[in-house]
Formats: sequence, C-alpha cells, structure tokens
Amino acid sequence: MEPLSFSYHNIVSGQGFELAFAGMTIVFTALVLVTLFIALLPKALVVVNRLIPEAHLHTAPPPQRQSDDDAAIAAAVGFALLARQQTR
Repeated sequence: MEPLSFSYHNIVSGQGFELAFAGMTIVFTALVLVTLFIALLPKALVVVNRLIPEAHLHTAPPPQRQSDDDAAIAAAVGFALLARQQTR
C-alpha cells in the first residue's frame, strides 16, 4: 500500500484553487440573493397586496337571531320544567 503524500503541485495542476474559488463565489452569491429576497419580501408583498387584495370568504351562514316568540317559548318551557321539579 502506497503512503499518501500531500503536495500543492497536485492541487495546482488539477486547478484546485480555481475550482475552490469558483465554488465559494457561487455559494456566496446564492447566500446574498437569499438574504436580499428575505429583506425585500415585506416591501414586495405590500405591492402585491395592492394589486391582488385579500379575499374574504364567508363560509358560515350568518347567525340567526331569536325572535321574541322563541324567547317566550323557551321561558315557558323552563318555567314548566322548574314547576314540575319543585312539585316532586
């Protein structure tokens, strides 16, 4: 088994420094673009909100109000149940 030998000559001849620099440049550029996107997103959403307003969906039916008759009937039923319970 041949021992491993380290030499900068292998890196230079294989364009290792250029490749490493290109990779770091690509990663740095991508991180800068992500940062700019996140920083500008609130301002962009304000503009989009003006163009496309938020939709308000009304899926539930409106609440029904009890009429005076319903309240009177409920009171009468409650009174009848109370009176029956007290007579026992």
